Amino acid sequence: MTSDKKLTIAALGPEGTFTQEAACAHFGQEILLFSSIEEVFSAVEEKRVDYGVVPVENSTEGTVTRTLDRFIEYLDRSDEKLASLQVTGEIMYPIQHNLLSQCSALHEVREVYAHQQGLAQCRAWLMRYLPHVQLVSVSSNAEGARRASLIPGTAAIAGQKAAELYGLSILYRAIQDDLDNTTRFWVLGHQKNPAAGSSVVNDKTSLLITVLNRPGILYQALEPFARHGIDMLSIQSRPSRKSQWDYVFFIDVKGHCERPDLAAALEDLRKKVARVKVLGSYPLPLQVPFEGPHQE
Repeated sequence: MTSDKKLTIAALGPEGTFTQEAACAHFGQEILLFSSIEEVFSAVEEKRVDYGVVPVENSTEGTVTRTLDRFIEYLDRSDEKLASLQVTGEIMYPIQHNLLSQCSALHEVREVYAHQQGLAQCRAWLMRYLPHVQLVSVSSNAEGARRASLIPGTAAIAGQKAAELYGLSILYRAIQDDLDNTTRFWVLGHQKNPAAGSSVVNDKTSLLITVLNRPGILYQALEPFARHGIDMLSIQSRPSRKSQWDYVFFIDVKGHCERPDLAAALEDLRKKVARVKVLGSYPLPLQVPFEGPHQE
């Protein structure tokens, strides 16, 4: 993803979000911040930026539905802008949640602000140490930090960068229930990736499939992967929004979509389901090292 021309990168803001941190770590440059996942998608669609970074799944709390649902919305659109939009990369970023506040001790805290996923990822810690405190869901952890910087007697759950930006002290570090808590982010763009190397395990392909509602259809849809020796990494379902109890499936598999074995599996898959959309093939991501917990 290097070029003589300086890249423009969009990510979910405001300043201090983990999405911004992940994007900075991946691209090593300043990031343009947008107020919603939908706005990041739109900036990439319209080619106002080269790449966009959006959260897609957390290792503790599961998928970020707003990201997946945006791709579902594209199924019925034929805009030329969307023809080349795809997932061009993936970032695996460790999420260390800290309790930030102007307060000097836990007993002074009466409210805690965080994104709903941040609250969920710290549920056990909050129940143990702040059982009587009001938990307030906000649009992002960075927004929670901003509010905590303005309102006495409150705290936020966010990263160290947010503490520095909003002038807050870190009362406790690494309060997430899972110390290996990690979020994966998709890098959106318009440029197709070639196969990463000689081995099939160097690449990953993300798919969106729609199926007809009949007995055994999911088994039939997955059978080509087994027959062609394709390693399936994950499968997620989301409501199709077309009728009640109708679903689409997001599937991640190892390999590049242009490699013979996966290409053959996809050809067979297209004969069995209503629609197959390749969201993108990209190199398997490297894990950013986790520094480990430390409380103050």
